[in-house]
Amino acid sequence: MVDIVPFDSRHAEGFAALVVDTLREFGFEPDPVLDDDLRDPVATYAALWVAIDGDAVVGSVALRDLGNYTYELKRMYLRSSYRDRGLGKRLLATALDWARSNRAQVVRLDTAESMVTARHLYEAAGFVQVPGEAPRQGQQRLLYELRFPAM
Repeated sequence: MVDIVPFDSRHAEGFAALVVDTLREFGFEPDPVLDDDLRDPVATYAALWVAIDGDAVVGSVALRDLGNYTYELKRMYLRSSYRDRGLGKRLLATALDWARSNRAQVVRLDTAESMVTARHLYEAAGFVQVPGEAPRQGQQRLLYELRFPAM
């Protein structure tokens, strides 16, 4: 059974390894500027969860506070052997439930065009593609956002 738990310092090494490995899997190299969150994830994110199997970090999802009740979904990653098991859906639901309970109005994200399964997951959750640019190391990223009804 894989548990989804709030990040704490004992997860730092596993989280960083997951991020670096996933970036490389999709053709990116870790960048000290773009990936500065790996030095201090707690200071970077409003909320961060990891999926744990035993002691291993096998997945993650984070929310960065952009202000004005807007959050950015970040670090939605899974080890390849844990994909297609519903774990991504559980991670996304955890983050979106937190966003709703914290009065979010908008959740934004960017993703690689090659991450087709992730894009389908986001779209199934109600995210829509929006115009804009978010290049990373020469690859164009797709932008999505989810708007919550006003309370």
